[in-house]
Amino acid sequence: MKRLLSIALCALALSTGVSPASAEGLALEAAVRLALSKNERAMKAPLRVAVADAQLERARDAFLPSLTAQGSGTLRPEVRGSNNLSTNAGVTLSQPLLNPSAFPQYAQQSHNLESEKWGSAQDLRQLAFDTARAFLQALTAEGVQRSAQRKLDSAELNWQTAKARADAGLASSNDVTRAELTLATSRGQLANALGNVRRAYLNLSFLVGQQVEGPLIPPDNTTHAAQRFEEARANPVRNALERRSQTLAKAEERRPDVRALRERNAGLEASAREPLYRMIPSLTLSGQVRVVPDQLPSDNAVDKSASLNASWQVFDAGLRYADRKQRLAQLESSRLDEKLLIRSVQNEIALALAALRAARGSYEAAEAAASAAQSNAVETNVLYQQGLARAIEVNDANDKQFEADVTLAAAKLAMEQAYLDLRSALGFGPIDEQRETGH
Repeated sequence: MKRLLSIALCALALSTGVSPASAEGLALEAAVRLALSKNERAMKAPLRVAVADAQLERARDAFLPSLTAQGSGTLRPEVRGSNNLSTNAGVTLSQPLLNPSAFPQYAQQSHNLESEKWGSAQDLRQLAFDTARAFLQALTAEGVQRSAQRKLDSAELNWQTAKARADAGLASSNDVTRAELTLATSRGQLANALGNVRRAYLNLSFLVGQQVEGPLIPPDNTTHAAQRFEEARANPVRNALERRSQTLAKAEERRPDVRALRERNAGLEASAREPLYRMIPSLTLSGQVRVVPDQLPSDNAVDKSASLNASWQVFDAGLRYADRKQRLAQLESSRLDEKLLIRSVQNEIALALAALRAARGSYEAAEAAASAAQSNAVETNVLYQQGLARAIEVNDANDKQFEADVTLAAAKLAMEQAYLDLRSALGFGPIDEQRETGH
């Protein structure tokens, strides 16, 4: 079970000494750890294994003996004296010697138990990825909020400058009006950004199972790996993609959802064989000890008996064949689901790689545009303070800087999410353990 959990939860999130919260803020690893310990989805995951384990124990009962004790007492009012109450007690031991149907049924429950273990691991892995995505979305919302705050601060300064210049007769009142319009727009954008941050934090708090107030520590490892994971020699994503011929097979072995479906199909295959086993006779050995304290003269005080019982249902009105037909159809349907899932794994890897490459290109372009927009805004504001630029140029520069910042934040989020999708498709956890090594 530890092996399954290590695949689902990722080694770093479970084995490192990262505390849920630190003085610097909440890290991605700590957020995932909190979700895996406090979220109800994580608490439910082991219970499905417990249910399957109980069903396996029930299937095991078909091979084990049963011991039954019984007793009775009879009151006979018509009998005078102390013999009007007669009692007896008995113990019966029954041991199945041959129960053909029990073998495929036990095999099915054994495979179901393994399937539930893998399914439980997949539930935890999916929760970890959901938490990681919510964490990145909250960080992105905070970045947009900071950009909106910077724009508002700049708009307030420009409004004050425009008003002072207009009062001094150095600019027209139209500059003040434009500055007021930009200030009002900036306030609205900041209010909207604050609402987005609040919603993102509420979503993250719901997943981790406790209130999250921040600050959040940016996952630099994930960002760096998303940009240049091919350059890190020890990066598992790079290693997994190096040998294209083995990529799919390795991904199938790592992914708990694929392993769970394979085990389930193995159980369905055993279940489909069970109706054929009903054509074999069953044998049961029974032994009984009966004690009669007030026996009649012709009875024994203690009776012992043993019996070997054989049962063979030669024809059951075709029920076994109908069951087999139904179970074979269920097995074939589930095999098609497995085939579809395997094909989807290959498709998910290809889509994630394509999305990551496109997202990295967009991020690089957004970085360049944001840097240029910032320089333009700074230069234009300096020129405006010197009276060498118009108010409309300042407003336009500030708007473009805000738009570039928002575009950069969205591009970064898309790149990081594409990298998470690639890790998920390959069967890894969401936490990138690689440090920036300069490779």
